[in-house]
Amino acid sequence: MLNIFKIVLICAAVGLFVPIATSQQPAAIPSAPLPSQILHAKKIFIVNAEGDNDVRISKYVGGTNGIYDQFYADVKTVGRFELVSAPADADVVFAVNLTVFAVVPGYPRFRLAILDPKTNILLWTMSEPVDSAILAKTARRNIAQSLSRLTQDISLLIPKE
Repeated sequence: MLNIFKIVLICAAVGLFVPIATSQQPAAIPSAPLPSQILHAKKIFIVNAEGDNDVRISKYVGGTNGIYDQFYADVKTVGRFELVSAPADADVVFAVNLTVFAVVPGYPRFRLAILDPKTNILLWTMSEPVDSAILAKTARRNIAQSLSRLTQDISLLIPKE
């Protein structure tokens, strides 16, 4: 008798929870469109947005222009874009800098802002964290890897035509 009561109780509980779990599935959110300037970008101007030139950082990245130089080389290696020397000649402007996450104080990241050179409107941002390091050699490697991942993110964002 006790076993039958347990079975009935389990069936009733399952009967109550199954409809709740299967109903009300959230609707899929459609993807928002990418700005057309980004979709059709072929010519890129890269700006050195690293304004503070922090000596503590620059020793790990090859000097005060090290982040800019490394990012420029990474984007050039991808071979998908023509790098131009003036913003007026570009479809979009890439501005890269090293910032700190607001959510996790003290945790560095590279932030890329993609701007429309005609209007100076911010079109898109993306970022990649920089893993912490104790040794200078590891810090240099982590910085290079973070910038490389940022370049890969660009390749995923902007489709090949």
